[in-house]
Amino acid sequence: MSSPTFVLERSKLHRNLRQLRILSEQTGIKWLYTLKAFDAPPALEMIAHALDGFSIGNMTEAGKVSRYTYKKLHCYAPAFDENELETLAQLSHTLSFNSLSQWQRFAPQCHKHTSLGLRINPKLSLVQPAYCDCNDSRLGVDYQTFLAEAANLTELEGLHFHPFCYQNADALDILLAHIQTHYATLLPSLQWLNLGGGQEFTSNHYDTQHFIALIHTFQERYPNLTLYFEPGSAVLHECGYYICEIMDIIPHPHTPIIILNTSIESHLLDVAITKHAPKVRDTTTTSTPYRYTLSGMSCIAGDTIGTYYFTRPLHIGDKIIFENMLGYTMVKQTTFNGLKPAELQVVD
Repeated sequence: MSSPTFVLERSKLHRNLRQLRILSEQTGIKWLYTLKAFDAPPALEMIAHALDGFSIGNMTEAGKVSRYTYKKLHCYAPAFDENELETLAQLSHTLSFNSLSQWQRFAPQCHKHTSLGLRINPKLSLVQPAYCDCNDSRLGVDYQTFLAEAANLTELEGLHFHPFCYQNADALDILLAHIQTHYATLLPSLQWLNLGGGQEFTSNHYDTQHFIALIHTFQERYPNLTLYFEPGSAVLHECGYYICEIMDIIPHPHTPIIILNTSIESHLLDVAITKHAPKVRDTTTTSTPYRYTLSGMSCIAGDTIGTYYFTRPLHIGDKIIFENMLGYTMVKQTTFNGLKPAELQVVD
């Protein structure tokens, strides 16, 4: 197999989609896949068949899903382009504004075409990575500000929350408690809630039974509400890897430096943004004689992926495989320093 290449394992994607379908059958919730996680056509075709629809943010993403059959299309962006908005509203089944300002400017014209909601910032206290902590950010209307204005929002039919990042079902418990505490008088008049993504639905440690119980309890109280979730990473979890090749090995007094035919700057930007160390095949957390620092081939001095203990010695020409690397990686590629984008291959 050539490199650098992202590899999508079809059978593992089917496994994740099957798990999500089972959860939907057991609860009645609707799944909307977010394109920002991974938008390669082979994956989107499988996802369109398995889930209820897509969540998009602009006409570029609308064009990417136009070839597929789906039941629901949700639209949300931190700020909508006025030139695109009416067309997006016509295409969408539900649409969420991010601010009261955009609501006041555009809600009357958009309500002719679609069901409107507002994204709310619930200001929850959750332990999660700072780079994706939505609870103290520009994303969504502060819930106290919203509650003071809610009576004036006559076109409002839904609420949109997205406070999670790599969370288990106990975080959903916190959000649903917040919703029932602060919006109880409003919920009977609404049609839907979009509860976002950021939960590890397809991970082995995710408490699916607790999730099911939470949804059933909430639905008993508010049977009028359709519940939407927007999995991105959960759809792609552990269903692909990234393969690259050793181009050179630079001697170093402490740790030899491996130069790969890839780059954080060009192919693995999410590694730089999240500052996490990718899992590398054939490595161990315990000390071995084969300790190497993996780095990229761009001209940026800090293009370093991390230091790992391998289970074998490495040589020029060897392949290095990064595990679980599809979500939020391939979509962020650039041609920085003249490097070509990595390819995608689909295997069974």
